[in-house]
Amino acid sequence: MARRRGLVINDEQMQMIDGVLTKLQRVTSSSFVALISTSGQPITMVPADADADTLSLAALAAGSFAATRQLAEVLKEREFTLLFHEGKESNLHVIQVTEQILLLLTFGRETQVGRVRLYTSRALEVLKPIFEDAEDTSGGDGIIDGEYSRAAGTAIDDWFPTQNE
Repeated sequence: MARRRGLVINDEQMQMIDGVLTKLQRVTSSSFVALISTSGQPITMVPADADADTLSLAALAAGSFAATRQLAEVLKEREFTLLFHEGKESNLHVIQVTEQILLLLTFGRETQVGRVRLYTSRALEVLKPIFEDAEDTSGGDGIIDGEYSRAAGTAIDDWFPTQNE
């Protein structure tokens, strides 16, 4: 019998995740930052009151990422973990956090792509362990201990500059 993998996120984890997304949005000047499942379901987003096209964006980004996985396979590449679309006015950056989770950002032409990549990779260092713990594959309770939470909070503050920098 195959066991369906689930995602269990507690309140403390969600606060940490939302904090990372808020800081990521600020330092990258992104208009929208979201975590979505690979099936296209939004998990959380910044700003929380984003417009109604969010569901469409999430579903289309997940579909596009699935196609990218197939492209990697055709090219005999183990995987592509990043998807980038550049437009005249806005850009879309989608990166894999875990097997089930994608991080997507939308940002304007005035934002440097390198800045987005730098801070996104730093955010992944915090997000990935949270989601790996939350992906319920062993029947664990998905709880992160206090020491990890403090260390992650310090890392977030160290990685993302304050507004005065």
